[in-house]
Amino acid sequence: MRKVPGVLVFVLTAAVLLTTSLLSSAQGIGTVTQVGLENFVYVYQEVLSEVIILQLGDRNEASIEQFGAEHIAGLSQIGDENTMEIWQLGQRDLVLSVQSGAGNEGTISQMHSSAGTSSGGVSDNDAFTYQGGLFNKLNALQVGDDNTTSIYQIDNNNEVFVVQEQFPLGAGRNAALIVQAGINNWASTVQLGAQQMLRSMQFGNDNSSTISQTGSGNRSSVVQDGSGNVFSANQS
Repeated sequence: MRKVPGVLVFVLTAAVLLTTSLLSSAQGIGTVTQVGLENFVYVYQEVLSEVIILQLGDRNEASIEQFGAEHIAGLSQIGDENTMEIWQLGQRDLVLSVQSGAGNEGTISQMHSSAGTSSGGVSDNDAFTYQGGLFNKLNALQVGDDNTTSIYQIDNNNEVFVVQEQFPLGAGRNAALIVQAGINNWASTVQLGAQQMLRSMQFGNDNSSTISQTGSGNRSSVVQDGSGNVFSANQS
């Protein structure tokens, strides 16, 4: 059983209690709750997938497409003018994302198919996200199988860029954790290969962290506390 951060459990449980699930002809389940003005949701999913969306505030936008089977996507946007796109291809991918505040942006893609077809096979990728504050940006892409990404951004104007890829497609098993607390922090993490792990944590303002790992079995961990710090690492 996958462990889910407490705040995500609370929000997604609230969404279930507030709404009634709709069962589609393909046995997909969609639950949507919107409270506020001018909110927008687009959902497409295939067999045996489930999506739960909760939007509280005004002018929030959510777009989720789940190609393949047995995906789970949970999204909560609390505040105004937040946007999120989630796209999953393969099987059994999991995304749980919470955006609170205003003007936050997020894009997550998880797939096991370089050809971009709905017969992508196994992927089993997990992504957990949280953005609190104003104008934070998130980009994440996982290609291959069994990759995990956990991202938390607190306060304003933080940005994260994550790529985890295994090619030829197979068991990547890469892991990334990024936590940014402060203002105007930037983190870029790229892992090309398999069984790699990185951790990037920044506390303060105007910090920058860039990590690139290629090959197999690499490990990186960086913690920056204060303001104006710059870190760069390249392992192959």
